[in-house]
Amino acid sequence: MNIAHLLKEKGILMELIDRRLGPNFNEKEVMMMIKVSLLCTNATANLRPTMSTVLSMLEGKTVIPEFISDSSEIMDEKKQEAMRQYYSQMEEYESNETHRNHSSSKDGPWTASPSSAADLYPVHTDSSYWEKRN
Repeated sequence: MNIAHLLKEKGILMELIDRRLGPNFNEKEVMMMIKVSLLCTNATANLRPTMSTVLSMLEGKTVIPEFISDSSEIMDEKKQEAMRQYYSQMEEYESNETHRNHSSSKDGPWTASPSSAADLYPVHTDSSYWEKRN
């Protein structure tokens, strides 16, 4: 990762890409993955994004913050606090968004229900289905 951090500081992250790919890749997607990877490998564990934040970034729902690198791998308190606040706000936003989506979603995700299949689909023994089944 030290090489990636060095290339980031020099502004040449594309040097990380395997040359064997040639031109057969989406540069925007690759840069997004690299930037998220840098955030996930932060030396300070509590400054790394949560998995839900990472997913949101990769889906394009969240702006990927600029990775703040310090050659000594130790950030000053202002930088740490700024990153903490950013991720805290993102988690709060995602939590609210998830709650809103779950309460209005009809397609899923599935959750437990006190209703049984018999409640939802009552069986009628006098139905012609049973006669045709034999």
